[in-house]
Amino acid sequence: MTKKKALIYLIIFIVAVWGSAIFRYFILSDPAKNLSPECKMVVSTQCQQYVLKISAEKKYEEAVKIQKVRIKENKSILKFYKSKLSDKSLLKMNTKEAENSLIPRIDTQDGKKDYYLLKTAEFTVKDILTDSFAVSQIQYSEFKDKKAAMKTLKQAEKVLKQNTYISNRDELFKLIEKEMSEIK
Repeated sequence: MTKKKALIYLIIFIVAVWGSAIFRYFILSDPAKNLSPECKMVVSTQCQQYVLKISAEKKYEEAVKIQKVRIKENKSILKFYKSKLSDKSLLKMNTKEAENSLIPRIDTQDGKKDYYLLKTAEFTVKDILTDSFAVSQIQYSEFKDKKAAMKTLKQAEKVLKQNTYISNRDELFKLIEKEMSEIK
């Protein structure tokens, strides 16, 4: 074997090991594995109660850590719901347009499925916003980190911008704007 071939095989081996490590870390890792037993399923109500409990006990680092995982998991769930819609054009509509599009076909299988997926996605977006508000408040009030708080709110605003079908969307934008103005 020549030195050139040996070097190529070594490079291929290093890239394969590195790729495997990246895959295991980002794809196969469980973000909830380091959390308390109450939050092994971070989107459950039991986990919400636990977050409220530890927040009252002023364990803010753990609360923020859990809520960030909740936000990430809810974003994944939101993508899943969007992928299951049979009529993807609903994602670009506002609430009234989506309702008007769904009403004529609500008696069909696809119409019912899209309605429930859209409503569940709306609930998930609002859950993301709630957790984002809580995280930004802790970051600003307790950790005195304006940049992190603003970043969290901007990510929440981005999620809201990407989901036009949310009811009370204008009020939610105003709420985000109000939170941002208090941080500045």
